[in-house]
Amino acid sequence: MPVRGDKHGEAAKRVFYPGFDGGLNLAAPSESIALNELKEAVNVEFSPKKGVMKSRGGLVWSGHFDFDVADAIRVPGTRGFLVREKGSKRLDFFRWNCIWPVRGELSGDGPMSCAAWGDDASVVASGGKLQKFRPWGDSGLPEITDISGAPDKCRVAFVRDGRVGVAAKNTDDDHFDTLRFSAVGDCESWENDVEDESSGQFLEVGYKDGMDIDAVVPLSKDLIIFKSPKGEPDKGIVHRLTGSFPDWLLLEAAHNTGTFSQGSVQPVGNDVFYLTTAGLASLSTVTAYGEVRTAWPDRKVANALAQRLRDTALLWNVAVKEQLWILPGDGNKTIWAFDCGRGIWTQLEFPEPPVFAAGVRTELYAVIGADIYHVHDGYAADELYRKTPVPVNARMKTGAILNGLQTLIKGAFVSFSAPPETEAELKLKGFEMPLRVGGTGLGDIAGEPNTEICAFTDGRYLFGSAGVATARRHCIVRGWDVVPEIEIRGGGLGIHTMGLETVEV
Repeated sequence: MPVRGDKHGEAAKRVFYPGFDGGLNLAAPSESIALNELKEAVNVEFSPKKGVMKSRGGLVWSGHFDFDVADAIRVPGTRGFLVREKGSKRLDFFRWNCIWPVRGELSGDGPMSCAAWGDDASVVASGGKLQKFRPWGDSGLPEITDISGAPDKCRVAFVRDGRVGVAAKNTDDDHFDTLRFSAVGDCESWENDVEDESSGQFLEVGYKDGMDIDAVVPLSKDLIIFKSPKGEPDKGIVHRLTGSFPDWLLLEAAHNTGTFSQGSVQPVGNDVFYLTTAGLASLSTVTAYGEVRTAWPDRKVANALAQRLRDTALLWNVAVKEQLWILPGDGNKTIWAFDCGRGIWTQLEFPEPPVFAAGVRTELYAVIGADIYHVHDGYAADELYRKTPVPVNARMKTGAILNGLQTLIKGAFVSFSAPPETEAELKLKGFEMPLRVGGTGLGDIAGEPNTEICAFTDGRYLFGSAGVATARRHCIVRGWDVVPEIEIRGGGLGIHTMGLETVEV
């Protein structure tokens, strides 16, 4: 079969990038990663609907709190969030794009934990007295009140077998090492009656081990309990509570591992994901054996991620995008995003450090500073409160093209989709090729050197983001190693495929 040759007598070779569904790979050298992987993936995410890597949507302002936010938590069943003032126990409730002041305040100053209780209430633990939260109190406003019979010092609220459960402080050794359960169907009653199995119950987890219960999460029919010495989550123990009272059984599931807090653990389907000092781990039920298996889904980014994790790290379940978001610690502007179903890692940069993010049905919200924003895929810019909108800046960098000899790149193409207000460039050393919706051409016609041809592959007029456009250029780029890079200004631009025509020289 004849091949096209260059003046050096070598056949031209096309390096084809079929898409970037491999995501970020920081574990392998630049020249060794797969063609669908990236060495940089900033402000981009994989879109399952379009099957492409695209720049994230912009921030759209949704509400302003009259205080700086310390933290927030999703209230199950309400499509709303409890938001706490920094340095205070004061609360607001965000719901339906409205901010409601909450009557009452938190009883503790620890991390908030919330669980649904009935149709119109939730229970909230924050290190003090267990409390009940109602979105519509007797006054017509949201209210939070103490549950009089509940433990005075409790963290981690959950519901199991019709009982409210908490991790309570043991007065003998001052550790949160006991699970306390309310009476069946009554969150006000906690006293134990040995002759009444439906009365309040308790279970010490790891008797006298000097550790605290940091988190409790459901896994299938079990409860997974994370314990660790204060400030040393890497020396913790993971326990597993199976069955129901009085036939429950406490087992040890893993040693020398643990998590930072209830906020660094998330159940997703039949798995529990949790942050450790070594990165992101998961626990899964092995149905055939009834056991729990530990896995590490962060192998492509583990070293880089672990170096950035602090004891204030948080893990958010962004189900609307099928992602987990990792905030490495207070004050970080960069989120590590993990696509749970596909194993794809990317990074999301925000103009200011976020303190909370969660999805409500098809919408995603993020709390930044004193404001709450809708992260909207249809917006190309971050519209911060009382500030000029700034385009979402994204970048993608592939692995190096390294053949042992110098490489000459004679042409490039990129297939992409973009809204009209978003633009990008492919960069190869000093060469740049614009990627934007506009211009003329008929797809497969070759252009002159350093001239652009851009057209939809189906021949339609270049406008909007529904179709796929292809940009092509001839070029002369020479180097020992060439690293293709795409810079994007604006949200919603998706990169479908890319190709380079190369020759060794």
